[in-house]
Amino acid sequence: MDITTFLAQLWGPTILAISLGVFVNRSYYIKIYRDLERSPLTVLVFGMIALTAGIAHIHFHNVWDTLPHIIVSLLGWSLLIKGALFLLAPNLVNRMGDNWANLRLVPFAGGLMLLVGGYLTWFAYLG
Repeated sequence: MDITTFLAQLWGPTILAISLGVFVNRSYYIKIYRDLERSPLTVLVFGMIALTAGIAHIHFHNVWDTLPHIIVSLLGWSLLIKGALFLLAPNLVNRMGDNWANLRLVPFAGGLMLLVGGYLTWFAYLG
């Protein structure tokens, strides 16, 4: 099994489950975000874990050949960037999250996650 398939097996079902959770109980996920923004230590720890995981992900997978490669690589880079932003600009992350919630973009994000998670799950287990 190659690294793209392995990472798709991890990311696909995880993103798929979260996206379904967003549709089934959107208010719960918004509450999680609101609780997160009130805990500076949680933001710091999340940023450290996300940055470290993003660096590791990119170290092992930074391939841009096919659609599955591109999606998996983008997830690694997104993780790295999000972790860095949580550490370097937590107030910016907070404002961006508020804008997404205020613009009611949570269903859009959930739909995008459903597509990406579904595709990666299909690719990893059935494709």
